[in-house]
Formats: sequence, structure tokens, C-alpha cells
Amino acid sequence: MILLSEVKVYAHRGASGYALENTWDAFTKACELGVGIELDVQITKDGVVVVYHDDNLRRLTGINEDIDTLDYEDIKELRVGRRWMRKFQQHQIPLAYEVFQWAKKKKIPLNVELKGSFAKNPKGPQVLAAMLEGMEDIHLSSFNPQLLQEMKQLMPSTEMAWIIKKNKQLAYSEEMDWVDSIHLHKRLLGKPLWTDILKLNKNVRLYGILGSESLTRLLEPQMIGIITDHPDRVKRKMASPFIG
Repeated sequence: MILLSEVKVYAHRGASGYALENTWDAFTKACELGVGIELDVQITKDGVVVVYHDDNLRRLTGINEDIDTLDYEDIKELRVGRRWMRKFQQHQIPLAYEVFQWAKKKKIPLNVELKGSFAKNPKGPQVLAAMLEGMEDIHLSSFNPQLLQEMKQLMPSTEMAWIIKKNKQLAYSEEMDWVDSIHLHKRLLGKPLWTDILKLNKNVRLYGILGSESLTRLLEPQMIGIITDHPDRVKRKMASPFIG
């Protein structure tokens, strides 16, 4: 039997099922729903940390440039949105520091995912660590385990979560003592993999959850979090205090 209140729900890129990803609208909606927030951070050429998912700006701004090649002044006025809606909306790329301070004031748990630009900026980890000093109820995640190792050296008491793409990566995590937990897409979840996870004795969060799945088979002793575009749907699934 698993106490569902111990499984935290995180809104993926903010409540991105209801508002544009990684924007203040998405974060505000997640706050209204009473859940944690998963967000993505990038760092500009001049060392400013912003909230944006892609390494390249094209998908949401129409500008075919990588964030790590531009200064913050080059991007701060860009409108963010889907191609046909961009000019009608006022979304801009949020400053990570402002989001962190807002979340701290609201006591919102954060899952901060480090994206590709941090691996290219030698000062990036130090900049982010300084920004997060004093923050509570946060963990860092990345597809890049070496980046997590750097962050662990700077923030030894902060949880580091490795996002794995393939089942076979799990075996490598045994040698990575700086990796505290594993994040994986629900499509990777199967009995052979779950057996290996149990042997590792590392906590797990699942992403790609829609809220329509049966949570019975997903929740195991090491499951501590669910990352979803639709946190309200997941919360409804978890309305019963126990699931077996």
C-alpha cells in the first residue's frame, strides 16, 4: 500500500496543458492547482539564466539562433508563442531568478532541469548554484550526468536526478554516486527495468503521465513524483488516500 500524499505532482514546464510552456501563465496556473513546477533553464552567452526548453529559439520565437550564442539583450524582448499566435500574445522568456524568488515566496517545490547551454558555459554551474542558494524543496535534473556531477560538487545537499532516455543507461547510474534519483518517461517503465531500479535503491519520478492512466501499476515504493502537463487530472486520480 502506498500513501499517495507522499508522491509529489509537478507541472511539466508549468501547467503546459493549459498555458504556453515555461511562461508566467503556466507557472501561475500550476500554483493555482497546488502542485510543484518542473521548468527548464538555459544560460545566455553573457551568463544570464533564463527559463526556456529548447537550445534553439526557433520553435517558439521564430529566431533560428542558439541561446548560448546570444546575449540576454538580444532575446529579452522576443515574443514567445506558437507561430500563428506569437504576435497576438505578450509572452516573453522569463528570467530564472525571478521565477525562483516567486516560487520561494509561494513555497512551491521546483524541479529545475538544466539544458544544453549549461554544458557549453564553463561558468554556468557556478552561476546557477549561486542563484539557488537558500532555496528549499528543489532538485536538479538533466540528461547530462557530467553536468549533474558538477552541480553536486557545488550543491552537495541538493538532490540530483538523471533523466534517462534508454533502459540500458540505468546500469551506468550504479557508478554515479552523485546521482540521487532517476527520471524516466512512462514508456520505459516495464517489469525488467523496474526490477533493476529496485536493485539500485534510487528514487524515481515519472514523466509523460497524462492523468488517464491507471496509477496502480505505476506507484511502487521508490516512486516519489509524477511530472505531467495536466496536474489536475493526476490529482483526481490520486484523490483516494490509498491505492494498492
